[in-house]
Amino acid sequence: MAGLGFPAEAPSVYEFPIEMFFADSDLTPLKENIDKIVYGLTKWEPTIKEKGVFAAPKVTVTGGDYEKALTTMGHLFLKNLWSEGLPITPATKEKVDWILTGTDLSRDAIVGEGKILPRGGVASVEAIAVALAMAGGRPEYLPVLIAAVEAFTKPEFGHESMNATTNSVAPAMIVNGPIAREIRLGSGYGCLGPHPIYPAGSAIGRASRLILLNLGGGIPGIGSMALFGGFRVTNVVFAEDEAGLPEGWEPLAVDRGFPRGANVVTVTPVASQTNIAVANPIGTKEDNDATLWGVAKHMNPHSSNAHRKDVDTKKPDLAAGVVLLARGLAQTLAEASGYSKRDVKKVLWENTKIPWSEVVKVNLEQQAENAGISPGQDLPLTDNPDQLMIVVAGGEQSRHQLWMGVGHSNYTVVSAEIQLPANWDELLAQAEEDLGSLPAD
Repeated sequence: MAGLGFPAEAPSVYEFPIEMFFADSDLTPLKENIDKIVYGLTKWEPTIKEKGVFAAPKVTVTGGDYEKALTTMGHLFLKNLWSEGLPITPATKEKVDWILTGTDLSRDAIVGEGKILPRGGVASVEAIAVALAMAGGRPEYLPVLIAAVEAFTKPEFGHESMNATTNSVAPAMIVNGPIAREIRLGSGYGCLGPHPIYPAGSAIGRASRLILLNLGGGIPGIGSMALFGGFRVTNVVFAEDEAGLPEGWEPLAVDRGFPRGANVVTVTPVASQTNIAVANPIGTKEDNDATLWGVAKHMNPHSSNAHRKDVDTKKPDLAAGVVLLARGLAQTLAEASGYSKRDVKKVLWENTKIPWSEVVKVNLEQQAENAGISPGQDLPLTDNPDQLMIVVAGGEQSRHQLWMGVGHSNYTVVSAEIQLPANWDELLAQAEEDLGSLPAD
């Protein structure tokens, strides 16, 4: 209701039991309340006429001492569905003001398209800073989080579907440019998980989840119907290992149309994370092709966007999934096989096709027809190889690769350039003083 612009006092709200939306369900609640629904849609008018961004009143929490006050605050936030269940850092005025030193934008500025759906909370700079403060973030993380919100609120991304769907999908955010190392965002060993040396990914990811939860209403079973809710604590935020890119391979940001060296965040939905252990030796072209074949066999095309009649499968930014290649494998593919990044995409794409015999065996004929595939032809993962995303990240070894699939959803990959504040050097100097120097590459 809020996402559609209705105020909280709308009397036309009626909560229907979830069982009513199952097949062959009892529609009696709908029949019994149809008069209320008709009234709400045709005659009701709100008493509140103003529109705009209104600051919520401050919350005061007390306790016998600071520790008890923190515990009370945690309970209060859980009761009001304001946190995801983990302990939070109090977003005091002082803390939020400190976070806001990470941007030159005013605290009232609206980021991107503004509303985070389905609830429709407004993504002001201050609201984003509050989420980052709650997540234990720092000012130098704020430019990345602002750019991420700008990206995933673009209409073509369809974040309202991502936040509400039954598909356990969540945003993966991939950062390019020097900002990644400057803010301690991991690109090597353990880049998808918590990391004491590179803590930025966990904080930014958790803050983005709080934004989708508190502003967007993505509460499991209420605003979000994701059956399993993968990545629903910290989302996925990591950097590309640009130092490990083979000669001739460009970073993801360049693939997305930005100049090399630009600070860019690219957002794509992901619904799975499949670790792929490569058993083949690496070295010759034959070995490398066998390795890529093994990777391709884990890239499941059964639920690909290319199989949906309601999706423009030829649009270049269609989200199909992300292949993470460790730098060791990427460099071997380039040096031993002479493969460009697009060559790798073509090999993977060719080897993800489902033979027609298997299409028939698993009842995918309708999906094949939707994708324009004639009987007897192989069924591909996407319309073309360029719709696959390849990112070099992870440790320097070559034994394991990663596939992050999207699932059966109509999403587009989006990117946004990260804007740095005028005091950037001062923020980085303070971070080094607080956290120490990073180890050498």
